[in-house]
Amino acid sequence: MNIRRFFTDDIPALIDDYEERPEQIEMAEAVGQALLNSECLIVEAGTGVGKTLAYLIPMAQWAIENKKRVIVSTYSKALQSQIYKKDLPLVKKLFPDLKYDIIFGSSNYMCIRRFKEFDKKGSLFANAGSGASMAEFFREAEGLRENVKFHIPNEVWENVCRVKRLCHEEGCEHFTRCHYWTLRHRLRKANIIVVNHHLFFADLMVNKRLLPESQAVVFDEAHKLEETMRDMFSVSFNSGEYIHLLKEIEDFLAMKKRKTKKDYKTVKSQVKAAGKNFRDFAAAVCSETGLLKDKSVLLERDSRELSAYYDVRHELRGALYELKEYMAGGDDKGKKLFAQLVLDRIERHAAAMEQWLARREKGYFYWLEMDRGQEISLNMTPYDLKKDFEEHVRFNYETVVFTSATLSAAGTFNYVVRQFGLEDAATGLLKSPFDYHNNALLYLEKNLPVPQAADFRDKLADRVTELIKITGGNMFVLFTSIDLMRKTHRTIQERFPSIPMLIQGQAAPMEVVKEFRKRPSVLFGTSTFWQGIDIKGDDLRCVVITRLPFEVPDHPVQKAIYRHVVEEGGNDFEEIALPRAIFMLKQGFGRLIRSKDDYGVVAILDSRITQKSYGKLFVRSLPEAPATSEIRAVEDFFRVRS
Repeated sequence: MNIRRFFTDDIPALIDDYEERPEQIEMAEAVGQALLNSECLIVEAGTGVGKTLAYLIPMAQWAIENKKRVIVSTYSKALQSQIYKKDLPLVKKLFPDLKYDIIFGSSNYMCIRRFKEFDKKGSLFANAGSGASMAEFFREAEGLRENVKFHIPNEVWENVCRVKRLCHEEGCEHFTRCHYWTLRHRLRKANIIVVNHHLFFADLMVNKRLLPESQAVVFDEAHKLEETMRDMFSVSFNSGEYIHLLKEIEDFLAMKKRKTKKDYKTVKSQVKAAGKNFRDFAAAVCSETGLLKDKSVLLERDSRELSAYYDVRHELRGALYELKEYMAGGDDKGKKLFAQLVLDRIERHAAAMEQWLARREKGYFYWLEMDRGQEISLNMTPYDLKKDFEEHVRFNYETVVFTSATLSAAGTFNYVVRQFGLEDAATGLLKSPFDYHNNALLYLEKNLPVPQAADFRDKLADRVTELIKITGGNMFVLFTSIDLMRKTHRTIQERFPSIPMLIQGQAAPMEVVKEFRKRPSVLFGTSTFWQGIDIKGDDLRCVVITRLPFEVPDHPVQKAIYRHVVEEGGNDFEEIALPRAIFMLKQGFGRLIRSKDDYGVVAILDSRITQKSYGKLFVRSLPEAPATSEIRAVEDFFRVRS
């Protein structure tokens, strides 16, 4: 595969002001080699490398030449859409025969049948036109909510979107015009399909019934893969979903004509009793585990058995009989499909409850969680991902590519390799082509008290105040604690009444960013603003990191994973806490320089960065900007650029 020529000869003719980047070519050639060798590749590509084209071009060439198919999977819908709408149209100019498509979760698509039924009830959208014009809008948008050019309230969308359990599939009169099913059939013709991580693994969990057979997969935003896999490979029983299932069973019983009224009442009363018994069970579980107080609880493996017990199949025995009877003799295809889906959901709930109560699987940990709506989830989650990744991904794809701006810690990929069992993977660590040496400065605090000290908050506010005086605004102040963020914001706001002091939570994140761009401002944020925010130019010239982003392992998932590492003879700080904190710090640092003309200062105000031995590992993992511990150097940096 001659990859280089695309970047030296073809791309410059298609992109105005294109600058050849050796790192981009190196990555593209590495992807091409991985495809030829049918191997796994891990590539960290710093900001500005142009990683998307670096993998799309060799993937497109390989897919067309070998009549094969590639999956590109992202964590965020935003990147998924960007690849489909911006990057792939460019790649198609290089490969006119390239066919590509995109698919989101099915609830993102309009159901024509539900749309028509709901439209009969009245005007669908205030000030947006008639039902007929709405249908035309949806047709032009290919039924995808994201493509519709007007606001759709959630309460409306929930009545018109595709819902799997309500879909009549081939039995629907609108099947041949259905947006979702038309797309499903079209995917078979695509060389490249763009999905997101959750949809990718959801497909694997149902034995690849959604996506067509593919031979290579690229995981972009691969630093989010661990989180996604741990969620997708967990087994969960959710109280809200179960209560909703009981309601659907009642709807089915009401829909099904009974021979006698007495039989109907008997089964319905069983379902009602099942709901009451479950609520009693849930109350007992909350009481025995302390869930009402703590909201999330990790069950110890050697803890006594819970006295609370619930048998889904026994509670729903009458409904199961009715559903199976209809499956054997019913003549309505739509109702039979609905009955089968209800049966499948009963079985999933029953299996999840049995596994959770038994707690016999040694490779899993068991925990509970209660959300704000008082719904509870009973969860079993795998300790290790290696077995599932090997079985579901490595064995299914010839080539697997991991890429992100944050996959290494202190120059190694040890964390990612351990998590996914990638000891045989080829690796590449490509630095950003941006000129950090001249355009950035790294301020490393050495005088503030450590974050655990009683006077840290006051001293922190004073240092942030100094930095605002120097910059005049255009600053992010990033926190790991909501409480510290709010208190610091309150203090700083009083000191600078003429500078907008924005804070996470006052509006939707993108609205806060939009306000931040209007004039020199300071934005106080937590995890939402550490990653995924892209602000180019003078609008953002300083990123303040108030504390090294070590996670506090207080959630059951974190507790269990840390504990497991220690029990296996490992070091939880070195193997889990430190690399995860480094990844997050790199994300925070990455908010600053987003283009070759950007400049600014990243100030890390946690003095452990200079006082602790592990501080050097953090610094070594960041782009090579000049470092200082003198505030005067920060003043000089901005003065020469003013």
